[in-house]
Amino acid sequence: MKKITFWFFTFIAVNAMLSCSPSDEQVKESVQEALSANASLSPVSASVEKGVVTLTGEVENDELKSQAESSLSGIKGVKSVVNSLTVKPKGPSPEELMKAADDAILAKVKENFATYKVVGITATVADSVVTLTGNVKRANLQNAMKAATESGAAKVENKMTIN
Repeated sequence: MKKITFWFFTFIAVNAMLSCSPSDEQVKESVQEALSANASLSPVSASVEKGVVTLTGEVENDELKSQAESSLSGIKGVKSVVNSLTVKPKGPSPEELMKAADDAILAKVKENFATYKVVGITATVADSVVTLTGNVKRANLQNAMKAATESGAAKVENKMTIN
């Protein structure tokens, strides 16, 4: 009789503990509520299985990845968090893009200098504007300007000295 009573109360206690734990669906609702509190975490998806929350999606930076996980720390029923979020790779800055464009224009000007046999002229490029400096013979002036204008430059500044 003592064994039956012991097992009966053990069964009751275990059931009471299990019934106090929120279901995975309830945990998921709480997790989604916590994530939606931060608009930057809107791309984050969460799934819950046996109290283990798995985060997926792509966020802008490492800080948001950490925030997503830490925002779930006080939620009842969350046993652990698997943070499978990825961080968007950073692209080139506007300054880097402009420099790459300027470098491409300069390379084309130099290529055109070789094609048109322009010598003694220096080209620089800033903000898609080619500036030509140096001494040029009147006969080569047109070829120097042509080399610069055919490079794709927005503008060509002629600061050459004619011999």
